[in-house]
Amino acid sequence: MNLFRIVYGLLIHQLFGRSLCLKIDFERTEQLSGFDVYSSTLRVRKYNRTTIVLNGTFTSKIALDNNYKIVTQLFHSPLGNQQFNHYPMKLPDQPVCDFIDMLHDDYGEYLTNVYNMPKRGVCPIKPQSAYTKNKIFPTNAVPPYLPTGLWKIHIYTMLNETEASKYEWIVKIASDLYW
Repeated sequence: MNLFRIVYGLLIHQLFGRSLCLKIDFERTEQLSGFDVYSSTLRVRKYNRTTIVLNGTFTSKIALDNNYKIVTQLFHSPLGNQQFNHYPMKLPDQPVCDFIDMLHDDYGEYLTNVYNMPKRGVCPIKPQSAYTKNKIFPTNAVPPYLPTGLWKIHIYTMLNETEASKYEWIVKIASDLYW
């Protein structure tokens, strides 16, 4: 029976690609600094027995323009045991307004259940709140070659090379090949 599962899993993997076999869930989100720039009530919770969702509000407290830059760093824990290693991949550093435009252009289809996002092309971005309700992680938004395990993403907002805020997101990537 186990040999059948392995062969069947490898066949599915070869025919349809790895992205069909990935399951990605939110684990945690936390604001670490910059409470004068943003406030966040984003929380990860169980929606039902098998689904994990993100809920809450993300509020910018100040007007943001292209003097502020978004910088990311990724860390990977292959065993899922919180021992993270820096991973040599990231989103390109971008000014805030350009980052929002990139989100709308490249990931707009994945922004369902996120309400009151800043509009594309608006700069400076006025203080406002964006609401997230029962947001399931959009698995198709992630490249299929990422290895399984825990992933920690640090998202910085920088002003003149100085950290204005820092968020930490942790997601879990698991393979459904053998289940």
